[in-house]
Amino acid sequence: MTKIYTYISKQFLKPLVFISFAFGFVVMISEFFREMSMYMELKTPFFTIVEYLLLNLPWWMIDVFAVSVLLALLFSLGELAKRNEITALKASGVNLWRIICLFMFLGFCIGIFDFSMREFVIPKTVIQAEYVKKVKIRKKTFGEIENEHKNIIVTLPNNSRMSIGYLNIKENYMKDIIIDKYNDKYYLTENLVVGEGVYTNGGWLLRHGVIRTFDDKNNWNEQYFESKVFGFTVKPQDLIVKDTRYEQMNLKDFKEYIRKKQMLGQNTLKEQIKYHSRFANVFAHIIVMMIGIPFALGLGNKFGKIISFTFALIFSFIYWCVQAVCMSLGENQVVSVWLAAWLPNILFGVVGIYLMSKIKK
Repeated sequence: MTKIYTYISKQFLKPLVFISFAFGFVVMISEFFREMSMYMELKTPFFTIVEYLLLNLPWWMIDVFAVSVLLALLFSLGELAKRNEITALKASGVNLWRIICLFMFLGFCIGIFDFSMREFVIPKTVIQAEYVKKVKIRKKTFGEIENEHKNIIVTLPNNSRMSIGYLNIKENYMKDIIIDKYNDKYYLTENLVVGEGVYTNGGWLLRHGVIRTFDDKNNWNEQYFESKVFGFTVKPQDLIVKDTRYEQMNLKDFKEYIRKKQMLGQNTLKEQIKYHSRFANVFAHIIVMMIGIPFALGLGNKFGKIISFTFALIFSFIYWCVQAVCMSLGENQVVSVWLAAWLPNILFGVVGIYLMSKIKK
């Protein structure tokens, strides 16, 4: 069986590599023409353009990897069925489910490869590509945080919220600060209005402010102060979250990115769904195998590669539509972020199990 497994695996992996690079180069050419006006306007050297595109190539290949896997499966397994090699294996006493299990195992290995690329390779190549685009093409400084920011809202512990009119990260300075504290029923209990604040000795020193406290009967008192140490220890640079492409981050960076956005009171449902999708993608390739194997064995040997290619495109379109719908449901809190990430796998997994049960042994 080892020789048979090796032969079938080679028949599958060869078209997978070819199709993956083909899709990657198609996207690369598309991106080249899409950005053509920018390259011409900035008089970008040819080799710089090539460097930028090649650095993005791994991401473009992984982004459509599930389609490549499905096409490789349909072409390879369909060709084996067309040449009656599947029939020969069955006639020699090989249980068809052993071949199916081989493809399931390959699907799992591909899922691990997909996860590893997104975790260890893609972030590095995409960051380098962004560097080339910003520094070598656009002639700008890369990775520098803008020092001055206006109108920032930060969520604090204990039902509190802070708004900052102006923040200068380089000078550790902020002004026009309002801090509101609410009780469990979301009634305002304390209001702090401050002229300015300076970050020093690991904390914020607030100056020229007034504290107003409110009771249940809407009575309030106020007290002025010249300076007051505030228990908010977050550094100035952590008050700003720089927009980052998801593919630039590994899981650790992604988690920290979500934490910072939550601290600033920003909605992170979309990011949380993307985070859980990293794990769901590992099993998506097994789902692809479950959908593709019955089709390849049943129709691949009858209608050939054109029908297989059409089926792959239709399946991919439906799968991406379901992903978009689930993402929307998650962002609107109709379903949990975990379910929004895993629901496409669950739905298509059920379909795959049904189709697999119809395979004739």
